[in-house]
Amino acid sequence: MEIRHQLPAYSPITAKASLLAVAQALRLGDDPRPQLRALLEREYDAKSVLLCGSGTQALTIAIREARSRVDPASPVALPAFSCFDVATAAVGADARIMLYDLDPDTLAPDLESLERVMRAGSGIIVIAPLYGLPVDWSELSTLAERYDAVLVEDAAQGNGATWRGRRVGTLGEISTLSFGRGKGWTGGNGGAVLLRRGFEEAISNIRTPHFAQEATNSLRLVVQWMLGRPTLYRIPVSLPGLGLGETTYRSPVKVTSISRSAAAALLATYEASKREAEARTISSNVMLSCLADSLQVRTFPVNTEAVAGYLRLPVRVTGGSGGLKSRGDALALGVSRGYPSTLADLPQVALRLCGPDHKWQGSQTLVRELVTLPTHSRLNSEEISRVANLL
Repeated sequence: MEIRHQLPAYSPITAKASLLAVAQALRLGDDPRPQLRALLEREYDAKSVLLCGSGTQALTIAIREARSRVDPASPVALPAFSCFDVATAAVGADARIMLYDLDPDTLAPDLESLERVMRAGSGIIVIAPLYGLPVDWSELSTLAERYDAVLVEDAAQGNGATWRGRRVGTLGEISTLSFGRGKGWTGGNGGAVLLRRGFEEAISNIRTPHFAQEATNSLRLVVQWMLGRPTLYRIPVSLPGLGLGETTYRSPVKVTSISRSAAAALLATYEASKREAEARTISSNVMLSCLADSLQVRTFPVNTEAVAGYLRLPVRVTGGSGGLKSRGDALALGVSRGYPSTLADLPQVALRLCGPDHKWQGSQTLVRELVTLPTHSRLNSEEISRVANLL
């Protein structure tokens, strides 16, 4: 029986960050949210920052803001292969949805498919780089300018990634961040909307988390600090009610501001998150070297002008997760399949779906073949070798 059980993704949480979160839940000390807002404005080149209860809520607000800058009835275009929370955000914004395809060889938007949805009337385009692999933003900007479309950069998975020396999260007219459990930099929850110019739509009636929500988040951070390590992670992952590692659609919730406890944890772990990003790069390069001669595995190229954040290392495997040598070893090592379906297969999206494309073949290929590998600092050298050998 495996004693160690690896996390699929890891965001550093320290004992100090946990204690600071508990203190803020008890309203001890100054509110850390203004300091976090100032940090994000400075580090992400934003004119204004709105701190939200989750990355999904941030993307919901970003879509609403983009609609105020174009035709309010414009459909929003989403990548057909993406985190299901991207769909939740569009539903929360009460938007009609178009889907564009991804190139299965690069994970970047398929430009022909993207132009088709713009030509069909979508003026709001959500770009969501997967697993910290940056996309060529110049190509996308040129296309958006041609059709007067607004690019919304969903940088939820972009921690540690850059393009032409600029952080992922600084590239869009509107950008969003997520500070969820596995996003590389975490407060337990939380998200942010980053704007390069001010809000055009008034944002009001955003509730402040009450004490029970603050207490729950601080408790989760303490548990994450205690159990988020390979020697203990088997405990939470064995509890089916937690749903760790599962990809499910979650219904939209009312937007709230970020909690004080989350903001305190984020400020306390900012430097640690940068060191963790460097460790992910090292692990990923070792794995890519091990897989270079494999006939069963296709890796994804990184643009020469970009640095990947490698929140996880995506690869295409013949047969997908079924092509792995041992599913039991894969689970124990934190190896998992990609998203189990395209967004088109979600009933909540199907009800709002419009537009010219209805096949998204590249995305369907990714559903069948994509496997993601852990890259974080809590992998030891033996486990890195075992992960590569699985493929």
